[in-house]
Amino acid sequence: MAGTDIVKYETTLGTVELSPEIVKKYLVRGNGAVSEQEIVLFLKLCEAQKLNPFVNGEVYLIKYGDKQPASMVVGYDTYKRRAEENPEYLYKESGIVVQRGNEIIKKDGACLYPGEQILGGWCRVHKWKHERDIAIYKECAFREYDKGNSVWKEKPAMMIEKVAISQALREAFPRDFQGLYTPEEIAPKEFKAEDLKPTAQPGGEVIVAEIAEEDRVITQQERVAMFAKAVELCGSKDAGSEMVKTLLAQRGIKSTAGLKLSVYNEIMENLTFDYVDGLDNPFDDDESTEAVEVPEKSAE
Repeated sequence: MAGTDIVKYETTLGTVELSPEIVKKYLVRGNGAVSEQEIVLFLKLCEAQKLNPFVNGEVYLIKYGDKQPASMVVGYDTYKRRAEENPEYLYKESGIVVQRGNEIIKKDGACLYPGEQILGGWCRVHKWKHERDIAIYKECAFREYDKGNSVWKEKPAMMIEKVAISQALREAFPRDFQGLYTPEEIAPKEFKAEDLKPTAQPGGEVIVAEIAEEDRVITQQERVAMFAKAVELCGSKDAGSEMVKTLLAQRGIKSTAGLKLSVYNEIMENLTFDYVDGLDNPFDDDESTEAVEVPEKSAE
């Protein structure tokens, strides 16, 4: 591939035009000299996974020293965004594993208390597949990922939690995350937070990634809020679940998995006494319709 050859492709964050010359001039971080092969591999990865390297936090090519291989990493925010865009994604739980005295404790979140020694990170990703909630669990040992650099020394708990989240998401959605690794996982020891500063396009513009509100899938918190409103309106958990089924069925939907925000907003507007009083329940004579379970509130 010649240095001036342009590769053009579409992403959810806009049209991208890349060439080896553009990659080398604008997208390489660190003080190492990247090879032509490393540049082409980076370009092909961006094209295959529809990544926009000019979006703040999307993807980076980092190399320290001419003898070290280049690291092609994606930002942690990219992982979160791609998960939210997948209609199968429900929610995640994550935290750290610590030793407190002689006791080993798995904690939610990444707060390390005085007297605790960090041992690892964990994450459980929930997705909706085959009409049920499937959980993918990952646990990572701190000693295997600690780079000993300034970032890991300042925020060890947050870093190992991010490693666990990245690995759990990659196993849950291999097609979305194939070949994609976060800097917390594979960035070299010389890695610094400054390496992930926004990249300007050839024209000088920096793009900030945003998920279009009207296109995204609802979160677990929003799903819980919808069922809670239905239960409050109908007076019981079973009646609230039936009401949500009715409102979904009116729109040809069988499950809240992958429910879009625009549909969610319509249903929330319909959950009023005046609207519910005028409904005929379409499930009265239909025993074949699958049940809709009221979800429990979970940590995001």
